[in-house]
Amino acid sequence: MKRLNQILEYILALLMAVMVAGCFWQIFTRFVLNNPSQWTEEFLRYALIWLTMLGVPYAYGKEQHISIGFITNTFTKRGTVKDKIFIEILVLFLSTFVMIAGGIMVSVNAAGQTSPALHIPMQFYYIGVPICGILMVVYCIPRLVGFIKEYKELKKEEK
Repeated sequence: MKRLNQILEYILALLMAVMVAGCFWQIFTRFVLNNPSQWTEEFLRYALIWLTMLGVPYAYGKEQHISIGFITNTFTKRGTVKDKIFIEILVLFLSTFVMIAGGIMVSVNAAGQTSPALHIPMQFYYIGVPICGILMVVYCIPRLVGFIKEYKELKKEEK
């Protein structure tokens, strides 16, 4: 997981740097040259999509995602672990059926379409959804296994 986190960090940092450069280019061409670039707006839109599709599993894997703890803080330790197991099963289900299966269907439906300004196949943009789903599953399974082991240990301690 550590290596996957490093790879995602580098990709996300590079993507962010390229987006900043693209944004500066758009501002420069619009306000200095009075001739806005035709491709930067579309590029930035799709780069933001990819940043999101790679950033979500990265944050999830580093346990930096947004969570609301005021309810779970009232649970017992066993209840908290049960809640975590439920959440991991839900994430696994949604990642598998919505993101992977649904993303593949959307990508297949986009066959033959190209983006208006960059003329890149739309499948390249849509494939980010199933990639996000696959990364979520890769992060989710070890966490789920760990929580199940933790739950079993807590059960043994209570006996």
